[in-house]
This record gives sequence, C-alpha cells and structure tokens, in this order.
Amino acid sequence: MAMVFAFGFFIKRPKFALMIYIVMTIGFLLLAIPNIIMEANGNPAIEKMGINTSLGAMEGKEIRIGAAASGFWTIVTTVISTGSVNSMHDSTMPLSGMNELLAMMTNSFYGGVGVGILNIFIYIILAVFIAGLMVGRTPELMGKKIEAREMKIAMIVALAHPFIILGGTALAAAFPSFGSAAISNPGFHGFSQILYEYTSSAANNGSGFEGLGDNTPWWNISTGIVLLFGRFIPIIGPVAIAGLLAQKKYIPESAGTLKTDTATFGLMIFVVIVIIAALAFFPALALGPIAEHFSLY
Repeated sequence: MAMVFAFGFFIKRPKFALMIYIVMTIGFLLLAIPNIIMEANGNPAIEKMGINTSLGAMEGKEIRIGAAASGFWTIVTTVISTGSVNSMHDSTMPLSGMNELLAMMTNSFYGGVGVGILNIFIYIILAVFIAGLMVGRTPELMGKKIEAREMKIAMIVALAHPFIILGGTALAAAFPSFGSAAISNPGFHGFSQILYEYTSSAANNGSGFEGLGDNTPWWNISTGIVLLFGRFIPIIGPVAIAGLLAQKKYIPESAGTLKTDTATFGLMIFVVIVIIAALAFFPALALGPIAEHFSLY
C-alpha cells in the first residue's frame, strides 16, 4: 500500500496517488468481503447431510483461525502476491475460489513487490486514451501525450496476462497425459485447479489448489515458462512506455486537459480493469468455479 503513496510523493502528485489507492482498495474490498461472508456461511451441500455448519465452511481450515479470517486471507494473499496461506484454497467455496482467481487475474490491487503499481500504470494509460477519445480531448498523462506507440505496448502487456494463463490452461486440459491427469477432482473443480495453477504462476503468487498433482516435468516446466512471461512482460512494457514519454515535450495543463486525479477518472480506471482483465477470463471462470457453485444447489 505504501508503494502507491511513495509513487505520489516522487511525482509530486499526492492526489493522483490517493485516487489510485482508493481504486485499489475498492477492488480489494469487493473481493474480500464476499469471501468472508461465503466462508462464514458454510457449505450448503454439507449442511444438507445434517452436519452442523455454524462455524462456517471449515474444510481445509484451522479451528484457531476460523472460516471468516481464512476467507479474508485468501484475498489478501492473492491480491498482494504473497503466496502464503492459512487455509487450503482448494477447499474454499466455489465463488471464493473465483474471487481468489480474479485477484490474481486483475493483478493490479496493491500488488507485491511493486507489481500493482506496474499493472495499474498500464490500466491508467488505457483509461487516459479511452477517456480522451470519449470526451474529444487529446489523451495526456502528466503533461505527456499518449499516442499510438504507447497504446500498442499497453495493449500487449494487458493482453499477455490472459493469453499466457488461458493458453497454458487450454494445453493442460487438451492433453490428459500431461495436464488434466493430475487433477484430483474431475469436473468443474478439476478445471479450476488447472486454471488456478497457471493464474498463480502468471501473477507471481505461489499459492495453489493443492489437490493438483503438479510435481511433474509438465507442470514444473510449463508453469515456469508462464512465470517468466508473466513477470517480465509487465516490467519491460511500462519501462518502455516511460522511456517514450520521457522523450516527449511537457505540455502544461490547460482547460482542455483531462484531469487524472478525480473520482470520475478513478471510476474510468476501475471500468477498464473490469472490462479488460475480468471479462477476458469470464468464459474460463464460467467453466470452473461458477459452474461448480450452481452444482452445489
């Protein structure tokens, strides 16, 4: 969280940093609060068996921590890229698993080791360009014009994340002898196990749906490749954009400049994150955690 305010301090735009922080915090809470509620409410399929679920969905959890705190940490660890766990993510409720996946798929709320700053920077570039076109103003960020070259790089970075995750998942699902043979729960949840493995690798996280037998050459090599692309493309892209912007002349703000430190622009960033990051993964999520959720009822 401090990285966001340090960024604002160094560019002398504390209001801009605060806006970014609020966008990140709203995204975090929209993932964390449902997980706390779902884990605390328990599993309806287990409740139908006549088992008391008043403590919540306790499969894969420690009694000293409890369901609610475990649900909270599943989002903290996937948002901040820690990879640490205090419960088995493989045993969380289906939609809790979906939110854990979304935290790593968006990969821009806070973010461990600065990755949140890198990815939110890409979404800001996209939001500036789209908002500029919508209101008929030249897209500018901090006095520098956003043009075709910056947009091409930003789109490559934004689309590389879903491409490597979904590409790896598709290959693992298509070749049972390599990938899908390792799943412990054939069906919707088994697909979620595969999807989580590549999402965690691409987001540099390290957590997993550990019902997956992933200590094989296929998983070690394929997730290693995904990890390399998932880490270096989001580093190289923003640095390249920064270099291009540094070469451009500074344009002082005027009445025609699009303000980037307002609540309206913050909403625009959030919408761009939802459209580009979340919706790219929706078909895969529908095949995994969403389908599993409906199967409980």
